[in-house]
Amino acid sequence: MHQAQMAAYLTIIYSANIGIEVEEGEIQRRVQQTPAAAAQAANDAEAAMAYCRDEILPELDLVDDAVIRPTLELTEIMKQIQKTMVKRNHKMIDYDRHRASLNKLKVKEERSFNEEKQIYKVEAQLETATQDYDYLNDMLKQQLPQFFHLKAQFIVPVFERFYFLQCRIYGMIYARCHELLHANEQHFVTYEMGIEQGFQWREQQYSARSDLENMDLLKSGGKAWLKVSGGSNNSKLSLKERAELREQEDKAMIGYNSPSMVAATSSSTNYNNNNNTTTSTTMISSPPAYGLASSQQSSSYQYQPSPQQQSRGVPPPPPSTSFGTINKKYVVALYDYDAQAEGDLSFRKDDKIELVERTADTNDWWTGRLHGITGIFPGNYVSEL
Repeated sequence: MHQAQMAAYLTIIYSANIGIEVEEGEIQRRVQQTPAAAAQAANDAEAAMAYCRDEILPELDLVDDAVIRPTLELTEIMKQIQKTMVKRNHKMIDYDRHRASLNKLKVKEERSFNEEKQIYKVEAQLETATQDYDYLNDMLKQQLPQFFHLKAQFIVPVFERFYFLQCRIYGMIYARCHELLHANEQHFVTYEMGIEQGFQWREQQYSARSDLENMDLLKSGGKAWLKVSGGSNNSKLSLKERAELREQEDKAMIGYNSPSMVAATSSSTNYNNNNNTTTSTTMISSPPAYGLASSQQSSSYQYQPSPQQQSRGVPPPPPSTSFGTINKKYVVALYDYDAQAEGDLSFRKDDKIELVERTADTNDWWTGRLHGITGIFPGNYVSEL
């Protein structure tokens, strides 16, 4: 079953439809150019493992009928024998107790009438306990060797049947894998090598480990992701780790507020004395990589002033955006967020934000209103109420 499921996953990974837009709610797959031979090999692997699974399932039913069920029946018989042995031990305790009581009464030189009556009573109990113990003990001595002999005779054919069923199942798996291998030999280069030799050869061709170690997700002991989930205030970090992460955040803020960055984000106004017009060009730095850029999530409305307004230098009015007042939806902030670009909405943890517009993906930028201010914010910073 695991082999069949893994083959199905490989078919998805090597699918030629990767990167094509999918319906809302489904996973967007990454873009990848899949060679036709690789896609065919993945499809062959999925088909081979599916055939293999369908062929093996009836054999597993034979394993259940010929091996597992008879073994369970033998286990039940052994439980009954164990109960008989425990009962025999209890009868031996009764036998020893009655015999000790009888000896204690008989050693007395002078006995009362009640003690004489007690002797007869204990003798009867001792005789019954002796008969019960002898019966169970003799039965175990006679039949246990027969049981052990029959048990050995039972185990041998069951074990042989199990062995041959295993050989048959592994033979089916080998046959399907052999067909798959020889139909796609160009994708199974290491099949004639040993396990370690094949691994070393693959590592020489491409080292996935080095690429993984260079991923931002695994840097700093795997704590780089904490910057978007609390940063240096995260309680899961030690004091030293908090200090190091806070220092890195301070350096990033210094770089963000450097003169070159300020110059990039300032507005430059050029005046033309000939036509008395004003042209404003604004350079806005890119927003944080929480999802889509803020410019993509902002309103599509763009004000176009008339020539008369341009000649008079009339400033453009703010874009008019209508928001519905019925069925308002709100979200609650999970972390603090400070605006990093024009149009971002700042908020503090536990703030209640009116949700104006959202997407299906929490990693995108959503639009909300707080304290009369409307802006965009990362969707993974809030939780819906």
